[in-house]
Amino acid sequence: MKKIWFAVLVLLVSGMLAGCQESDMQFFEVEVVDLSGNVVLTQSIGFDEDGTVSIVDLIDQEIGLDYSVSTYGTFVNGVSDIYPTEYGVTYNFYFSLLVNDEMSSVGLDQIELADDLKITFKETTMLDETDLEVDRLIQLFIDDYLSTYVSDQAFEHYVLAAIKQLELKGYLTDVLSDTLPASYLSMSRDTIANTFKMTVVEKAFEQNLDLTKTALSGFVSTNPYDAVSLLTALSMTEGSSAQIDALVNDLVTTTPAFMDADYAGMILLALAPYAESQGAAQTITDMEAYIQTMLTENGVESWGSANSSSTATVILGLVAQGINPRDVLYTTNGIDLIEALLTYEVDGAYKWQLADEQADMAFSTPQVFSALVAYKMYRDVYSNPAFNLFGF
Repeated sequence: MKKIWFAVLVLLVSGMLAGCQESDMQFFEVEVVDLSGNVVLTQSIGFDEDGTVSIVDLIDQEIGLDYSVSTYGTFVNGVSDIYPTEYGVTYNFYFSLLVNDEMSSVGLDQIELADDLKITFKETTMLDETDLEVDRLIQLFIDDYLSTYVSDQAFEHYVLAAIKQLELKGYLTDVLSDTLPASYLSMSRDTIANTFKMTVVEKAFEQNLDLTKTALSGFVSTNPYDAVSLLTALSMTEGSSAQIDALVNDLVTTTPAFMDADYAGMILLALAPYAESQGAAQTITDMEAYIQTMLTENGVESWGSANSSSTATVILGLVAQGINPRDVLYTTNGIDLIEALLTYEVDGAYKWQLADEQADMAFSTPQVFSALVAYKMYRDVYSNPAFNLFGF
């Protein structure tokens, strides 16, 4: 009988101790909030009052935490399988740390645990609304229109160059297939314009360039516009230095019969690899000054009115020279060139002129897309080095 009562007593004491242990357990909450303010993860995590396990380890053990430690403290890269936008490619987005819905003044490893504590990892960016819109529209074009411009059947060389650059920099993966566009296979290297387009395809798909190099070496440009295309193609294929030097000299000593902003943007792009060449620096300066005389709050004026195609061409040239198209020098009535360009957007495509009712799918849309990509590439790198769309 005494044994039975002893066993009962042991059970009662064990239950009381268990109850005491359970009451010692406290909880804090972890949540992850995306850029739009949506809560994409929430988790309650228990801890003992003795504090033997750090807050970093508690979160890591419960939901997973990708972090690095430096002399400045603990930096959180990702929570569970959730990472900021463009993680590993840019530093445009990151997690801000909030404690009880207020910005934390200390790092994660210095936060004192407390019952009902709330820790929030909130995706944050220093990009302004215009730059966020640039990113959104680039993705919208890829989702809705890319197959129209780059496919197994056909290609548009500005769009193809932009997509190749996005792949090379890690923004996109496996977008370009291994199949050359059928339209490329039917092209001939009979003109500078065609051979330039074929050069872009061959570089994008990493094809042998021997036939194209031979064709390029035999061309003689008869006008400044052909000279610009030929110089760009020779730059892409590492052509003859003598031929390149001659073209650069022609471009810096020849002015088109009719000067316009489109040509100014084109020559800025073509001369980008040769900015230090004799005469090129002065021509570049002259073209920049000319462009500044053609600015309006609707973009760059050419052929009598502002339009998206000319604005895009100028942006390509400016970023190739390391010039910010959002700089005050390229701002009219508080509207910079990127802001102006975005006003032509219609459902992810682009009109030629603002008065147009429909998008220009043949010319303006691919040119604007490539300009937005070039601007993004320029913007996303620290110190904003020059970015050449065809520099691959």
